Amino acid sequence: MLLPLLLKSVPESADDISDTSFRVDEVVLTEILVRQTSWTPAVPGKPARVDFFIGTPLRDYHTYIAGAGLQVQHGLEAGVALALLPAMRTGMDLRVDGYLSDTFLHGVKKYIDVFTQALPEFKTIDVKPLGTYLAKKVSGSSRCASFFSGGVDSFYTLLKGAEEITDIIYIHGFDVRLDDLARRRAVDEMGHAVSTELGVTYLAIESNLGKVLQDFGKWAEHAHGLAMLAVSRVLAGYVSEVRIPGTFSVAEQKPWGSWLQTDPLFSDERLHIVHDACDARRMDKVRRLASEPLALQYMRVCWGSVEGMNNCCRCEKCLRTMTSLHILGVLEGSSAFTLPLDTALVAQVCLPVKGLRIFPRENLALLRESKRDMPELERALTRQLNRPIWLARLRLKWRKRFLRWQRKLQLP
Repeated sequence: MLLPLLLKSVPESADDISDTSFRVDEVVLTEILVRQTSWTPAVPGKPARVDFFIGTPLRDYHTYIAGAGLQVQHGLEAGVALALLPAMRTGMDLRVDGYLSDTFLHGVKKYIDVFTQALPEFKTIDVKPLGTYLAKKVSGSSRCASFFSGGVDSFYTLLKGAEEITDIIYIHGFDVRLDDLARRRAVDEMGHAVSTELGVTYLAIESNLGKVLQDFGKWAEHAHGLAMLAVSRVLAGYVSEVRIPGTFSVAEQKPWGSWLQTDPLFSDERLHIVHDACDARRMDKVRRLASEPLALQYMRVCWGSVEGMNNCCRCEKCLRTMTSLHILGVLEGSSAFTLPLDTALVAQVCLPVKGLRIFPRENLALLRESKRDMPELERALTRQLNRPIWLARLRLKWRKRFLRWQRKLQLP
């Protein structure tokens, strides 16, 4: 039991962790611990909430998930999804102060094998619950939920599965800070508008789960899928299936935070989890959305913060999507993007990882296929691809430093 122990020398980050044991006063920590500390049922005006404690050598984490649709669970499956990354990063076994379903535990062990083989910076560990139980399908439960941020992938999954999907899920704290109340209200307005139009239920969830995941891994490459899986597991019983929109097509699959090979492994008899990868590439998805007025009005791809705008129209994700819509001839009619496309900004986009280069390649292919005469845009996309990754990373590093200095000095 880790609580309430204090480290003599606390590592500053997961990168500082090089041993699998950590001395706490007279006790050596050799395991990560996860336990549920409280469950608060919903009352009028206040949603249900579940709280977890995760003890690690870096620090103790008090993590919660709150929102519509949460159910009392037989086991600690959601907590395990949150604690796996710290365990695999440190190489310390995961002690679960609760029970897990047989099927879930079997799937998680397979997940650990697949994940650690694909990503050698993480280590194989054992998951040790107090015991296991046989999960049973909830009778009469046929609801199907899909995560929905308003982005290309989630809009495509929603429209493609409109006949089966009954609920859409948005996690506050996932890409919008919990204290950014203005943007949270804007996201909820978008979610309610889309759900009303399509006749589905909008489930607004909030959580501080990002901290424990990002302290032990990179958000996109390792962690964001586990965030959605944790939320999925606390919805088991309200829904029988959850769909996680895929970033990459079946042909483009690779190790990623949310991945076709790993997401379904968190299923059991009580909840079926689907990674919604398909034959459609991102460009195919954008083509479909270009003919959907609802998507052109409410599409939200931006993680930035600009007052009064769902999309900043200046970040990599915005410029990537705007480029596609511009080539397809529908950007000017999209109220989701309120600023025009600037090819100079497109040329300045820095792609710090190899996986992101698939997007300018697809836009170039779309441009050539369209046979539209856009030489400036073609040159801009080519400059993105020709810029070395080391230079892209260096430029992004200095851009971030400049922005910090700008904020500190209150420069215009």
